[in-house]
Amino acid sequence: MKLRRFTEDGHNKYILIYDKIKQSIIQNKKDIKKGFTKKLKDEIENLLNNDTLSSEVENGKILKKQNFKNSYDLGIYLNELLKDCNQNEIYFDEKMWDWITLFHFNEVFSIEMTGYSEHRYILNQDWFVRNRHLIRTPWYAVNTYGESSKLFLSKAPYFGSDYLEQFISHRINENFIPSGHISYKLYFDKKNNKPRPGYSKKYIRKKNKKTLVKASLGRLIDKLNQYNEIYDIWSMDPNDIVLLLPKEFDELKKLNQI
Repeated sequence: MKLRRFTEDGHNKYILIYDKIKQSIIQNKKDIKKGFTKKLKDEIENLLNNDTLSSEVENGKILKKQNFKNSYDLGIYLNELLKDCNQNEIYFDEKMWDWITLFHFNEVFSIEMTGYSEHRYILNQDWFVRNRHLIRTPWYAVNTYGESSKLFLSKAPYFGSDYLEQFISHRINENFIPSGHISYKLYFDKKNNKPRPGYSKKYIRKKNKKTLVKASLGRLIDKLNQYNEIYDIWSMDPNDIVLLLPKEFDELKKLNQI
């Protein structure tokens, strides 16, 4: 099936169906398996096959049903799928992104997931949630950070990522693209091909006390904000910025041979 986008009526119907899915899950004591009934599954499939409620996207490619090992693989696929489209037009095209979500619904909606908030399946442009959409975000991360996005997209497509949640909560990262590459250099374990545990949160509870995690992602962002006041970090090489980091980051530098 070629890439499509919802009509206004189609998008409204999709939002309505997802609300019914969410309410059904809640009514079934938050049991996703019981809540996502056959009737609701049929409604999802019927909407996908109803060509009157969507239209083809210009320069869009053919989509194929497939499984993705993680959100990074999904992001690579989406980046290739959309590379010939007008990037400005699709950037926040809710009707397109939500139609792609509908097409891949079984990939991003699973009984194994831990959340089912609307913003995971219905694109909301509000800054606090727009990068939590389970389809647009992998594309955005791969499109923006390339291989460095592995840090944020290492889990199955139906899971969010704590590294991503913490990263996108800081305004500087929205425009300062090198921060994504620096984070990858420090926190991604290339030998084991996975993010290093224990560094995503700036604070943890330890003996009932809020405790700062040294060399955490939050501490990195603190330093980037500080350096932004002192240096022209926008024109600096990411490696040179890493070298500026204080001693608390030395172990990570050593582990990553920086």
